Amino acid sequence: MNLYNNKTRILLILDLLKNKTDDEHVIKASELIECIQNEGLKCDRKTLYDDIKSLNDAGFDIIHEAGGGYKLVSREFEDAELRLLADAVYSSKFISAGKTKILAGKLKEQTSTYMASTMIRNIYSSDSKTPNEDVLYNVDTLSRAIQDEKKVEFEYLVWGPDKKLITKGAKKRVLSPWSLIWQDQNYYLLAYDSEAGKMKHFRVDKMRHVLETDAGRDGDKEYQKLDISSYVEETFSMYGGKQETVILDFPEELIGIAYDRFGIDVTQRKGDKGRIIIRTKCYVSNQFYGWLSGLGPDVKLSGPDSAVKEYKEYLKSLLDNL
Repeated sequence: MNLYNNKTRILLILDLLKNKTDDEHVIKASELIECIQNEGLKCDRKTLYDDIKSLNDAGFDIIHEAGGGYKLVSREFEDAELRLLADAVYSSKFISAGKTKILAGKLKEQTSTYMASTMIRNIYSSDSKTPNEDVLYNVDTLSRAIQDEKKVEFEYLVWGPDKKLITKGAKKRVLSPWSLIWQDQNYYLLAYDSEAGKMKHFRVDKMRHVLETDAGRDGDKEYQKLDISSYVEETFSMYGGKQETVILDFPEELIGIAYDRFGIDVTQRKGDKGRIIIRTKCYVSNQFYGWLSGLGPDVKLSGPDSAVKEYKEYLKSLLDNL
């Protein structure tokens, strides 16, 4: 008896059942035998029955339908779970297009070919996916550094007016990582900047060459007194109010702020004297006006007229309360 061939045959049967069957599709015994023999392995009906019994005894739920065939009815992931995971991968902005394709392919391997062919239908794929292929590895490195309580170093890129990250002259930073924040379909690192003496946040998809150092991190007191929920709400929230298409006027050197907030799929055109005009949908509220006013006088709200009027009233209310 060739034990190697027996194991190979059983694994092949399991692989065929995973790929060619599901709740609605079966594979006949004759087809299984033919596929196995095509791989140069010996197989007859008795051998097949014995192998399927061994798989069932090992915990795989394989059902034989009278007059039909065999099907594998239990898997690690249910179809609905795989669809949910595929939706998340395809719509996530922080996962690059290349990595999306790889992850989607791995998800499809968890189900039958029939289910895999329908898994990406009716899924919206974000047009503003990051061009950075290393985001997932960055998240892993940062997570380990947080657990090890070590500082990290990385180069932080900035957006150019052509909606591409500028790598030339990227500034190297050494910071103390404390938490990863998932907000608005982006990953952010919350880290303590020893030179500035305060907590800051950074987009993970704008980092490259992320490394964990041997130095212990700083900022314990600052992190302990920080309310993460309030920080996230105050820093990232622009929800509430009504959604409108707004027109914003940015100096070219600040356009990266718009890309960070609204994504790189915003509609834009060149304005006068090195300025860029963008159109984008957002929730117009006091949170939005607060974010806008924090950018200073160089960033202007140009429309719609109703939002411009509300913004002026918001600014006036701030002055009245001084």
